[in-house]
Amino acid sequence: MRVVFGIDVSKASSEVAILVNGEKIHGYTIPNDAIGFNRLLGDLKTVHQSEIVFKATGVYSRRLQAFFSQTSMRNGKDNRK
Repeated sequence: MRVVFGIDVSKASSEVAILVNGEKIHGYTIPNDAIGFNRLLGDLKTVHQSEIVFKATGVYSRRLQAFFSQTSMRNGKDNRK
């Protein structure tokens, strides 16, 4: 089973989509702050070997990237334009 957390980062919040084997099973919005990032981290910890993917959106995605770096969560940034 492949579980992917896809994150669409914008200025004040991020849209999180959880996909299992390519099918979206859940989605929600988090604020781009410690509260939102910790909620996401809690969800990530419930899934063994989940993947995290988000689009690098300049300054908006830097806080999320820093959070993942501090928590040692491996993630993939999509740098395509």
